[in-house]
Amino acid sequence: MRSAMLFCWLFLPVLAGAQDFQQWNEVDFTASWRNADFLVPVLARTDTHLPNPQLAATGITVDMPLRWHLTLTGGYLFADLPQLPDDVHLPLIAVSTTFHARRFTLADRNRFEKLIGYGDSPVRYRNRIFLDWPSGARGRWHLFTDDEVFFNLTAGSWNQNRFQAGGGARLNRRLFFDVYYLQRAPSGGAAKTTVLGTTLTVRIPSRKERG
Repeated sequence: MRSAMLFCWLFLPVLAGAQDFQQWNEVDFTASWRNADFLVPVLARTDTHLPNPQLAATGITVDMPLRWHLTLTGGYLFADLPQLPDDVHLPLIAVSTTFHARRFTLADRNRFEKLIGYGDSPVRYRNRIFLDWPSGARGRWHLFTDDEVFFNLTAGSWNQNRFQAGGGARLNRRLFFDVYYLQRAPSGGAAKTTVLGTTLTVRIPSRKERG
């Protein structure tokens, strides 16, 4: 936790002076039932130079493990864009392949989504490569990085790239806190966006765990 606070203290003034700097803050509620893992994200995005909030969103996704190290994900997200006349409904489906090598975890996720209500309601394909390295007793700490490429299938063109790196710590049995740096590079020569993000994960215990 102290390393995350030090990261924010050292880099926040630098990032805040960037031409396009945003903060992405998220709280994730997670729970499991039988073989399914549920996630309810609540997130907000703000910008240091533009009216806020830029985005507020929530929804639900469900992960189902399959054979051969595969995971199937389905879900629905709703995003409010207060600075635009758009409310976006986003159904999604994804398939991920996960590999473990010693303490490292490598995941390759392929996701399809439709942005209903945004522009011409495009269909996007997203490919993300994610690497995680846990450390400490029972993985109390971890470092991670990922790179994600977005393709607009409706327009038939590359849309954007997001590179992310960060770390986090388990606060207790039910809480995990991450802080990360992200750079978003859109297509068409638009300015890059620099992001400092935080994610607080709240694990809801099962009925059996509650006794």
